[in-house]
Amino acid sequence: MNMEKNAANRLKEEGWEVFSPTVVCDRIAIKDGHVFFIEFKKPEQNLTENQEKVKKLTDNYKIVYY
Repeated sequence: MNMEKNAANRLKEEGWEVFSPTVVCDRIAIKDGHVFFIEFKKPEQNLTENQEKVKKLTDNYKIVYY
């Protein structure tokens, strides 16, 4: 675990945005070389702060309302 934290800290120092997968989205979908971050929400729910950050960093963040 320390190795992961150290590696993540080094990436952050280099300017990367680094997130634990569990705070990013509910599912990751991959097809034809494209990666999508899928978040399931009820209509009244909002994205968390980290989910908003990731959504702004990629065009491949999809919200599915149910």
